[in-house]
Amino acid sequence: MDTSGLIITRETFSCADNFAMPAYITRPSDSGKRPSLLFIYEACGLSEEMQRVANDFASAGYAVMVPDLFSRGSWFSCVRQCIHDIKAGAGPNVQDLLDARQWLSTRDFVDPDHIAVIGFCMGGGFALILAKTGLFYVAAPFYGQAPDRLDGACPIVASYGARDKPTAPEIEKIRSEVNRLNIPNDLKLYPDVGHNFMNNAPNRVLGFLSSISPVHGGYNAEAAADARQRVLTFLKTHM
Repeated sequence: MDTSGLIITRETFSCADNFAMPAYITRPSDSGKRPSLLFIYEACGLSEEMQRVANDFASAGYAVMVPDLFSRGSWFSCVRQCIHDIKAGAGPNVQDLLDARQWLSTRDFVDPDHIAVIGFCMGGGFALILAKTGLFYVAAPFYGQAPDRLDGACPIVASYGARDKPTAPEIEKIRSEVNRLNIPNDLKLYPDVGHNFMNNAPNRVLGFLSSISPVHGGYNAEAAADARQRVLTFLKTHM
């Protein structure tokens, strides 16, 4: 995509244990404080495709921060820790994300009172955990694992693919909780798509393996465009 209207930088922020974590920052080039998105990537990490999606949301008027959670060690060890933290609903990665949100709130181009969280796959699970912290105006998970309970959660706009056998049932868990708690929401299960319909796989091999697996992964332009517009409309309404 054309990024000429964006300012894209690589920054570092200090985590609670003083680890200097890198982050990808993308935002509109014009001046002024912006509503912001804490963007949590999928299990393939800070790929060019995740950067493209982040840039796409920045082009819609948001300052977007993508903390590089996998900078703490090997890909395997980082993914394992992320899975553990998502299941537990807490852990070092959750703390890193809270530290990222705090850093983001102090930037001179950010409106600190209007920060949302968006996540994909693994990141979607973290987005739903962070939704319960009281620190975000909106949570936008894409095909992520859902907590059993969502007490205290902010408004949620969730997008899942019906062909994604492992995570499609998660949307009903979310639906049950938002109905129980009367949380503003926009939940959509796309009937003809699977996992990662919002983004391309990092390479052809992973794309092929994903497409023939139970997640039936694969980018779908029509579903991606619809989900993008739903998220932007929901953000505008609730931010």
